[in-house]
Amino acid sequence: MNTDICKEILHRENLTCVIADENDIVLKSDKKAILPMLDILDLYRNHGCRPLYQADKIIGMAAVIIAAECGIREIYADVISEKAIAIAERKGIRVSYDRSVEMILNRAKTAEGPFEAALHGVDENDFAKVLETVYAVLDRMGMPY
Repeated sequence: MNTDICKEILHRENLTCVIADENDIVLKSDKKAILPMLDILDLYRNHGCRPLYQADKIIGMAAVIIAAECGIREIYADVISEKAIAIAERKGIRVSYDRSVEMILNRAKTAEGPFEAALHGVDENDFAKVLETVYAVLDRMGMPY
């Protein structure tokens, strides 16, 4: 597998996220926000999944930090934030994308997205704190996970 195959499936099936290991697609999702990344984290931690490649509609800081934690080595994004690109570079993840933006916006496109905004000041290497912050945002948003 590779990110090109994941990207093709992402667009053909109108998904939000596709993740593969060396041989198979391990996750296809149409869930919104950070939820697909939490699903892959669960597969990685609890079921021994070894994800390597990801294609996603939107990648922000939280998504790339979770991807790194799970061992993802390549990410394709339709849209990715500049901060997410910088984190990916520091974590050794290759990224390709159609468009980079200064920041991921909220759904109303009136302010910075809730996950990126919440992660300001959180050490990207403190995964427990990053995850705690992600869950706190989900709780504030009333999104079940």
